[in-house]
Amino acid sequence: MKHTVKQFPFFCLLFPALTVLMLAANNLGQFQLGVIWRLLLVSLALGPVVLMIGWLIFRDFHRAGTLAFPILFFGLTYGHFFNIMEGRVIGNWVIGTHFYMLTLWGLLLAGTLYLLGFRLKNARGITQIFNLVILVLSGFQLARIAIYSIQEEIARTQTAQAAPDTFLQPADTDELPDVYFILLDKYARSDALLEEYDYDNSVFIEGLESLGFWVADCSRSNYAFTVMSLASELNMAYVEDLTDDPSLKTTSALIQNNAVHQAFEEVGYTTIAFDMGFSWGNIKSSDYYLAGYPEELQAWSLDPFEILYLRSTLGILIFEGKTDLGVQVTLNDLEKKAERTRLILDLLPEIPQMPGPKFVHAHIINPHPPYVFNADGSLNPDAEDTPDSEGYPAQLAYLEPRVLEDVARIIAESDQPPIIIIEGDHAFGKETVTSNLLALYLPGYDTATLDSHMTLVNVFPLVFNTYFGTDIEYLPDISYTHTEDWYESVPLEEWNPACRVE
Repeated sequence: MKHTVKQFPFFCLLFPALTVLMLAANNLGQFQLGVIWRLLLVSLALGPVVLMIGWLIFRDFHRAGTLAFPILFFGLTYGHFFNIMEGRVIGNWVIGTHFYMLTLWGLLLAGTLYLLGFRLKNARGITQIFNLVILVLSGFQLARIAIYSIQEEIARTQTAQAAPDTFLQPADTDELPDVYFILLDKYARSDALLEEYDYDNSVFIEGLESLGFWVADCSRSNYAFTVMSLASELNMAYVEDLTDDPSLKTTSALIQNNAVHQAFEEVGYTTIAFDMGFSWGNIKSSDYYLAGYPEELQAWSLDPFEILYLRSTLGILIFEGKTDLGVQVTLNDLEKKAERTRLILDLLPEIPQMPGPKFVHAHIINPHPPYVFNADGSLNPDAEDTPDSEGYPAQLAYLEPRVLEDVARIIAESDQPPIIIIEGDHAFGKETVTSNLLALYLPGYDTATLDSHMTLVNVFPLVFNTYFGTDIEYLPDISYTHTEDWYESVPLEEWNPACRVE
């Protein structure tokens, strides 16, 4: 019995699960780990089915394994192979198409099946080797996931313990203004929009100014991508001063346990946050965490990680072939992304009706790609393939009037004037990547004294010093881009001569 178990081709049962674990381990921090369980259950059921087909042919589990494994391997890795080869050319011959790649993949599969299934003499030896290799690889991926999870939890715990106390001391705790932090991901400064896309957002800016907003002409983010920018702003410090090891783990921990949320909670604010689509930015510890979807979304809809996995296998053909199933799954996924934006925009103007002071954290992944909206607000089914030059302006055409309508209602329906921050966390391009939008609604404050070169790290110190009795030191306004290592920051100079500080 022991000998039989040792010789059984367990590698065929484990390999599908290994592909799930490898994809998860290579995308840690981008999704909630809980979403892999459904895929793991399906993958663990797939191996036995293919193995039994091999057994029905050979009536021998060793040879069944040598037949089943190539089928599983080629089927579950085709998407990776195609993504590498897509669009490749030899002379004027485009070989990187599904027709040629499936032909090549099929020939490789046939050759492997012939060699392993019909020419291999020692199937038992192969079984032992493959069992060991797949077991070791599976253990390695599980260890990667476990180590990351432990390190992430340690980082969160350390960050929570080290979170600074901002000692907010508002003059009147019975008359606290609502505070809205509305982050439009990747929304750029006006001059950058003109420079890159020839897009004039003056109607939006003038609309904000007519409502009483101050809009910085030369504002900049401190970092060139979201996790660094958000971790810095919400902790009112540069990331390098907050951790010795900037990474996705540490910046995520800094976002989840940030000083700004803590400060508002300490003085009795109700905190409200929305699902923004990425685990590192979802503030689920808020008093209200809103992640609802409309009922018409079908129950079988796939999680983005499941779609990513499907695209790494032969399942990519479902999407590439424009089948009814592929179109439905794609649209369903895009609808989820679009609905997160719609949900925030629909609920923001309802929040003034809630009692007590509120701090609202609304991170909208728009106009950041994928470009899920057409200019009229309808769903763009080609969101992943729409070029920036078309997709980005279309998002703004949809987003800007909705934001103007929302903030106008918020201001009109609030019992006392709210504080509203509208910003982009960064922009786009190389030189213009930190040229972001920054618009502030600061009731009773003389905005003529504000510096149009303000960077995001000083936004909440300004709010706290102005309305909450603090004396937080303002930091130098410095912007950083990154090297090939995204978390290695290097200073970035202002590209627009009109915004350079002499």
